[in-house]
Amino acid sequence: MKRKINFKAILAGVVICGLATNLMAKDILDILDKQNIHGRKFMRAASQTYVYHTNGDLWMGWDSYGNTGDQTCSAIIPGWVYPGSNQASGHGYLNYNCRAGYWIIADIGGTLYEGTTGQYDISEGTEPGETSGTWGGSGSGYNKEPWITTSDWLIPSANLKVIATRRSWSFNGESNTYFAVGDHDYNDFIIEEIAVVNNGTATVDELVLASKADHDCTWNVPFPDWDYAFWTDDIVDYDSNYLLTMELDGDDPGSAANDFGIDDPAREYRGVRVGQTILEINGTAYGDLTAADVNHMWWTGDEDPQTVASRYAMATMVSSSTGDKKDNNPTPMDMRYLQSYSITDLAAGDTATFVVAVLAGAGLANTQMAAANARKAYDWGWNLPKPPPAPQIASDGVATTAEGKVSVTWSYSDGKIAAVDPDKGEADFAGFRIYKAATAPRQNSATIMTAEGVSADDLDNGGIMKGDVEEGTDFTSSATGPYTEVLDIAAADIGNFAGSTAGTYTWTDENVAIGLTYWYYVAAYDAAGSDAVHGSVPSLESYYTMCYPMQAAPDGLGGEISNVPTALTVSVDELTYTNLDGNASIDVFVAPNPWRASVMETFHGATTAQVYFVRFYNVRNGEDVQVFDVTGNLVFKGTAEADGSFDWNLVSRTRNQVSTGIYYWKVGDQSGKLAVIR
Repeated sequence: MKRKINFKAILAGVVICGLATNLMAKDILDILDKQNIHGRKFMRAASQTYVYHTNGDLWMGWDSYGNTGDQTCSAIIPGWVYPGSNQASGHGYLNYNCRAGYWIIADIGGTLYEGTTGQYDISEGTEPGETSGTWGGSGSGYNKEPWITTSDWLIPSANLKVIATRRSWSFNGESNTYFAVGDHDYNDFIIEEIAVVNNGTATVDELVLASKADHDCTWNVPFPDWDYAFWTDDIVDYDSNYLLTMELDGDDPGSAANDFGIDDPAREYRGVRVGQTILEINGTAYGDLTAADVNHMWWTGDEDPQTVASRYAMATMVSSSTGDKKDNNPTPMDMRYLQSYSITDLAAGDTATFVVAVLAGAGLANTQMAAANARKAYDWGWNLPKPPPAPQIASDGVATTAEGKVSVTWSYSDGKIAAVDPDKGEADFAGFRIYKAATAPRQNSATIMTAEGVSADDLDNGGIMKGDVEEGTDFTSSATGPYTEVLDIAAADIGNFAGSTAGTYTWTDENVAIGLTYWYYVAAYDAAGSDAVHGSVPSLESYYTMCYPMQAAPDGLGGEISNVPTALTVSVDELTYTNLDGNASIDVFVAPNPWRASVMETFHGATTAQVYFVRFYNVRNGEDVQVFDVTGNLVFKGTAEADGSFDWNLVSRTRNQVSTGIYYWKVGDQSGKLAVIR
């Protein structure tokens, strides 16, 4: 017998429910047409393959020609995605890259040769090589990270081969935060080790590596909103202490003020800075580098250098009579930047190595912390203090129960519990933590920043770059969070949550509302301690990108990338409730009713018509759902594809949002009224 559920309770739950819907992506051809520069369009090549780093909070992708992301400015391939996600549940990629890559220029006997990427073509002078990836963790079974990829490509004109080895980690430190970057937070950067091999017979008199980026900060993706000139108010900044080149959004075209605020709530602006920092130039570590070793340049879209000579000149300005632009921050505009380095006398058969960290953070202080943590990774030879392996949640591991609750099931073997931390030399598993995010209530960025101790930028270095944490906005949670810890299960208590199958555990969330969308993940954490390499280390925990099954890579070539928690909208196949006359009923009803835009925003986090809905409950598979106006005209018609509920987005057959008024609905042989109040 199905459990009776009180109708009043159900209706109350419906009022506080929410729904995440996918945004319609702009056609890629529209994007490409808008990006047609000098008559050239990006066309993906058959030989173009990719590697992806999606296990951390910063998501990146690189191709086999040397490009960072892709050259479409469309976030098909992630580039500086922060926080990392490919979910389009009202958000999509928070992608801060348009075009990026490497200018590699060789001076051989007074002639300049180049292999340049990150332009408007796939490459200028490079030939693709191979790409591959593997987990590089210890053989102890404790933790399989880092994720290590290799890419190589050729610059035939200069007889150079480039080999890029990249490392990334999911390790998020001692606490789960949304904005702040902590002391042991190693998932906000990715390390690039770029080796350039001289396969020719002549000495390369000078070799220049310029890491170039065109960041359009910030846009609402999965595809940019071209109706908003988001690219016209970017700011480039440089931090001399960390040899750190950064770019951020000025928020309002023509003004750099309010860089922690958000003028367009749909953009979920986080005050994000994206950038890169040098860690080593051919054996010389960052601590021994000077300002003269690092070239920092910025320019506008109208000033793109078009020749190898002009690119060389821009990449070596630091050693010229004019110098580079470290002390000259621009006013907000459409910006590009590069950070570049050079060496001399690369003999035939020799290899030059450059180690660079690409990174991101919310605000200057957090971006500096990401750079500091990247330096730690370098100093430790990539042997970072590590959390236990992540629990595994199957694709159906989060599900709605018959009573309208949510069950979370995960697997964790006895071997993982007993695994020895290779740094500490002892097993240190300490328990599980369960995290939850929901579409309602909405979150306030200012509140979160204050709670996490995030400070506003206050830097006047030739430009106005001040922010106000208090000028945040409300936004809806998504797969990237913010997450709230809902349960801590100490190691001694995990047996209370043991499932029917050995090595599985289950918890039921009673605090959910029918119709609301949730995201869950389970973290494993260890005990605090110390070791000879890292000193004192706090308790660390696993991250959500390592919890769920892998998903298809966006290049469509059959590869897989890390994932984020999937959305679950709480529902039940068949509601039985007590109606007003006290009898059990499974009648069709619709909620919220009356429908109000204010209710959608307050309880569902919906600020645009794209995520408006009403829900018909107790519909049967194959039943027609019809809506009529007061004159009897058919406004909408749809067909239920399963037993349970059916959502209508308040869009008519003519693709218009319906107006304020009384409507009549018919589902099967049942009917009723619906009020819409705009």
